[in-house]
Amino acid sequence: MQITDTNVTKGNDGKVTVEFNGEGGEFISVRMAAPLDLQDEASVHHAKELMVQVATFGIPDEAFVLAQASAEENKEGIIEDVPEATPTTGSFSSPNTVG
Repeated sequence: MQITDTNVTKGNDGKVTVEFNGEGGEFISVRMAAPLDLQDEASVHHAKELMVQVATFGIPDEAFVLAQASAEENKEGIIEDVPEATPTTGSFSSPNTVG
């Protein structure tokens, strides 16, 4: 994303929101607890640090791939262990029939 503009908004609740605006209407918003006297430049710097932490230390790609593979193996095992069903014929009625 090519950043075209950055906005810093300080709320009365002790939160600072930094919006990184990009081309095509895209934007990334980072909301964080920060002292209200924090300068805008420092807020932008801290927001960038938070994004790096999320990108770097979020769910590692390898762990995500392993979790997906494990889920697929479990799903296949469950399907393989289910006996084949035989067609059933006859007359059936609901146990909750209102008469």
